Amino acid sequence: MSDFAAGANAAPSFASAAACREWLAGAPLTDAAQMVALLLREVTALNRATLPAGERLEILELLRGPIHECQDAFGRRFVGKPQPLADAERSAFDTSSALWHTLVTGYMRCAEACFAGDPQVKSKTALVLERALVALGAQQLDTHRVNRAPGAEHWRLLHQVFASAEQFGVATQEVADAVHLGKLKGSPQAAYVEALLLGMSNLHECSQRQIGWAARWARRWAPKIKMLAEAPQLSSQSIPLCVDLASELAPGYRPFTGPGARWLDTGELRHSIKKRLALLAQGEPPAKLNLGTDCPQPACGELLTALYGRWCKGAAVRAAERRPASGRCRFVAGVEAVHYYVAGRKPFKRIAPTDLRTLRREQEEIATFGRVATHRDEHFSEQAGYAVEEWQAMEEWHAINTSSAGVRIARPLVQPGARVGHHQLVAVTPPEAQDWLLGWVRWTLVSERLEAGISLFPGRPEAIAARGSGISAANEPFRPVFVLPGIDAIGQPPSIVLPVGMFKTGRVLDTYSGRPGRLRVTRLLERGADFERAVYEPA
Repeated sequence: MSDFAAGANAAPSFASAAACREWLAGAPLTDAAQMVALLLREVTALNRATLPAGERLEILELLRGPIHECQDAFGRRFVGKPQPLADAERSAFDTSSALWHTLVTGYMRCAEACFAGDPQVKSKTALVLERALVALGAQQLDTHRVNRAPGAEHWRLLHQVFASAEQFGVATQEVADAVHLGKLKGSPQAAYVEALLLGMSNLHECSQRQIGWAARWARRWAPKIKMLAEAPQLSSQSIPLCVDLASELAPGYRPFTGPGARWLDTGELRHSIKKRLALLAQGEPPAKLNLGTDCPQPACGELLTALYGRWCKGAAVRAAERRPASGRCRFVAGVEAVHYYVAGRKPFKRIAPTDLRTLRREQEEIATFGRVATHRDEHFSEQAGYAVEEWQAMEEWHAINTSSAGVRIARPLVQPGARVGHHQLVAVTPPEAQDWLLGWVRWTLVSERLEAGISLFPGRPEAIAARGSGISAANEPFRPVFVLPGIDAIGQPPSIVLPVGMFKTGRVLDTYSGRPGRLRVTRLLERGADFERAVYEPA
């Protein structure tokens, strides 16, 4: 039995705000894991205890700041990890979710006292409900950060808490919230709208850095949105989001009916984002537009454009038309594993020349990958730890599709396979293709299955070897790389896919694909988690 389970029915270590302050003074605040466990135990015990409503609320207000701080640090154990999560990562995520849930439960116990007219807390109904909604939003954000979609229970509770705020006439009442908003004021409606905007942001398609930007913008701009009980007149400029407070459904653009239907008028938000996009296009720095000092261009404008479509225009604009697909799709991830299979199951043998004799023999022996190493070892992938997966893209899985730019694939979580990371280099053979195609993981989404959106590089890849050129690179080992042909029809120049850190503008590389060659990389096209793709020219 775990320590937490053994003490699950224990009384809290404090039963007053004064005692809580003393407890916090001696708590290990710098140890996030220990602190999260302690806070989970104490808030759970507090929720079971019988306390005056005013005392309970004051204690929760004292604990709330440390909870948010510890959760930020503790989240590093599961945020941004490849999917599906490892057991330890999933355990950390479950613990974090449990702490957010207990905090929500604590504030809802205070809300019950507010609804009952308890004089200690009745005047603080707006604050109590805002705190509950902020905690629900924080739990939702963590869910997005591990590439999952919030479930029906989350939306049901979120809608119910906001409906209570409307019922008691405090939905738009402003309250101070230094923990979440700093010097700005919050309200139950703003916290609710913030969660709705996050739910419409397709955050599983974003990097962790972009998720942080989107969360900050949603928090800042939520007050710009008006909540309407009747459907507004539609216009081509902005399309209202719609929710049903009586449901357990996520927000969307499909109109609901009934007394629980609410519409989000995004007109003011549309104007604000559109103005910023115009200024960004004119070269205005993002920081000057209050988008953040950590938002470089063009990534800032690209994300803001996508959110503009999802929040105000009905959907994001897709770069290529999608079409349904079915059938088997082979999949392999990681630079060296991809190199092995693209090369026709030829292992890449690393050679690091160390003397002049090696250099003189280099042209004959350096076929690290090519005619010298032509044997096929069908068990090499298993011996080297490379993982090849057979993804099954079947129509009954729904929403599995392909386009000229990529493919959406899925596999059951119970099926063994490699973990997949955001912007990781992969190779796939879609159902209609015969050869391996090179691409990168644009997004992953986890439910009862693992889904991945793969963006494909145009052209058939060739697996070769490369290293820096010149005397200074004489002892540099050759590394696995890929070259892609130029395609005039789409304006695609010849490009090379390198391991991270190998690109430098104007750098000359020695290459080998059965015979030596040389090229110069001129311009970086994109950078992923484990690769860099650059334009090259003959050197």
